[in-house]
Amino acid sequence: MRGLIFALSLLAVFFPITVYAVPSLGEVNQKICTRFEEDVSRMAAIMEELRTRQGIQETRVAFGNVDTTIETADYWITYTAEAIAFQRAQNFSSENKLRNSLVVLKGKVLRAKGEVEKALEN
Repeated sequence: MRGLIFALSLLAVFFPITVYAVPSLGEVNQKICTRFEEDVSRMAAIMEELRTRQGIQETRVAFGNVDTTIETADYWITYTAEAIAFQRAQNFSSENKLRNSLVVLKGKVLRAKGEVEKALEN
């Protein structure tokens, strides 16, 4: 019996068991929101540079009434940033609700990216 305990203690020393903490749904949500915010910030910086190069001082975006590709891209960046802020404030009770909400948010980020691409092409 002592030999078995000694052998197991040697195994524990040479092969320690690593225990990882399982992140909460809130932590997962915050981490993904941070990643999306980084993407939106990059898109906003790209649009700022595009407006500067074209000599545009400002764009006014209200209620989706936009006429140019630059205004459309700015609208979607603003809309997505607001959606991320809303997502951050949510408390999710299940993994499925969190996943569904993040899928919708991902779609908004991708739509903003597509609008920025269109603005760069023109």
